[in-house]
Amino acid sequence: MIKFLPVLLCAAVAVHAAEIPLKWTSGNLKPAVNGRVYRFRSTENDASALRLSGKLIVPSKGVRVELEFKDDAQQSNRYPRLFVIGDFSLQLEATPASADKVAKVMLTDPKNPRRYIQIPVPAVHHPENWHHVVCTLEPRAKLMTLQFDRGEVKRHPLVFDLPTKPVPLLLGASRVNKSNRGYNGFIRNVSVTYPYDPDPVKGVKTVFDLEPPKVNGVPVRHFTVAAVPGRHLAFPGVAKLPGGDLAVVFREGAEHVCPYGRICMTISKDGGRNWSAPFAICDTETDERDPSIHVLPDGRIFVSLMAWNSWTRAKSTAEKFPQASEYVKQAGLPRSGYSQYMFSSDGGKTWTGRKIGDSNIFCPHGPACKGGYFYQPATGRDNGKRQIHMYRVSADATQVEKIGLVGETENGHGSIVPIYVEPHTAVLPDGTLVTAIRVDCDGHMRISFSKDDGRTWTKPEKTPLRGFPHHLLVLKDGRLLATYGYRYHPMGVRACISTDGGKTWDIEREMVIQNNGLNGDLGYPVSIELDDGEVLTVYYHITGKHPQCYIEGAIYRP
Repeated sequence: MIKFLPVLLCAAVAVHAAEIPLKWTSGNLKPAVNGRVYRFRSTENDASALRLSGKLIVPSKGVRVELEFKDDAQQSNRYPRLFVIGDFSLQLEATPASADKVAKVMLTDPKNPRRYIQIPVPAVHHPENWHHVVCTLEPRAKLMTLQFDRGEVKRHPLVFDLPTKPVPLLLGASRVNKSNRGYNGFIRNVSVTYPYDPDPVKGVKTVFDLEPPKVNGVPVRHFTVAAVPGRHLAFPGVAKLPGGDLAVVFREGAEHVCPYGRICMTISKDGGRNWSAPFAICDTETDERDPSIHVLPDGRIFVSLMAWNSWTRAKSTAEKFPQASEYVKQAGLPRSGYSQYMFSSDGGKTWTGRKIGDSNIFCPHGPACKGGYFYQPATGRDNGKRQIHMYRVSADATQVEKIGLVGETENGHGSIVPIYVEPHTAVLPDGTLVTAIRVDCDGHMRISFSKDDGRTWTKPEKTPLRGFPHHLLVLKDGRLLATYGYRYHPMGVRACISTDGGKTWDIEREMVIQNNGLNGDLGYPVSIELDDGEVLTVYYHITGKHPQCYIEGAIYRP
């Protein structure tokens, strides 16, 4: 049993919280205690924790937690907890074999565990350096905040009610006893202020305060494309069919990652006001996801998609779906999966499909079409590096050729170092291929150009566009439109125009397409230009009205 420690519950003068000596109790793996420094150990199945006894915390009254931590280079799980107060926690996101980390404060909706808000920051491991963290729940200001290493205070609006149930404070794991969310490292100088209710922060608008977005002074017209209760809809594609109907394809699953993903389609005959009930066009024993849809010059409808055993990638999700995971082993299905092209000559009633090359030949928004070929950018790995390669695929999808290297970066954790992923390619009016690349560490789009049909590429350059992943659309007047998910406050979807083929971007007139997202599970927008010059952008989203991910469309004139 840990002895009484010096005062850990502190009070800000304006708050008038009582100062009380607090007693900590430990879990199965007792932490080492040296003064006010705690040494935590964890395994995949067990963890050490300290529990604040004698005082329960009601999150709806507000709380402030300040601490310092120094993590081990390797963790026993991907999401180690530094502290937990019910649905409010500070955690690391870590690849167990990597020293790269992300620190994030997170709050889950107590009424719906699928709804959450979070504030992430890079937290690179340094063997000798302590990180300083301050986290708050501020009920009157309706804010959750995170300050990391005494830098900028990052804020996120509280978009659901704070929990009112009294809960304990746990340090070093998600439970006092057996837990697989334990932390390996040191924590010191813990200070807890409760209740905590400072004056509201002026000038910070919540999602409820924000005005609906406008483009060029005209309100963006939003409509629901597909929303299925209890299902996670995401990663859409959109096309105008030869007869004039609009078609949207998307992944439907039980969760963001699960064995039940399938590709569905919905049709609108009136420009997007009304949509058919979704119907499946590809559904196998694995997880189909990230579809794109295009109309080819000969009138055929073309859909690209990725099929892979996504849930087996992480131990936690593999164990969550044990029967499907065991079936994958018995059937000998590869975890890496495969890319597939599908074609329909009868308006989407029937489809023929073909696997394309190896599992790496894929990107979420599909290939570009030029000169009777598909130009498919795709992510790969080789010699400790992550690459974006360009492939050329024949019109009948029977021949695949790797033709060029778009760019490469060193391996690492994508939230810490610039890793190139999820590219998209468009063809400019002069025939130049332009590829946008997602980079998570700073969120800024990279861009590269090829004037020899994808054989050689310029070095990817950082652009001012912040958000991901990206879709590029060449408008009829020659301008290049980029649309991208925006996972910063206020979360939603944004767009930007380039008048010189992607060399420069008019970021001063960046367009906000949607701004009411509740968390970062959103985006993957894709756009088409309508006959009258307006643009239809389709994306997935989660809002107060739709607490489960659904497909939304927006029409505006860029």
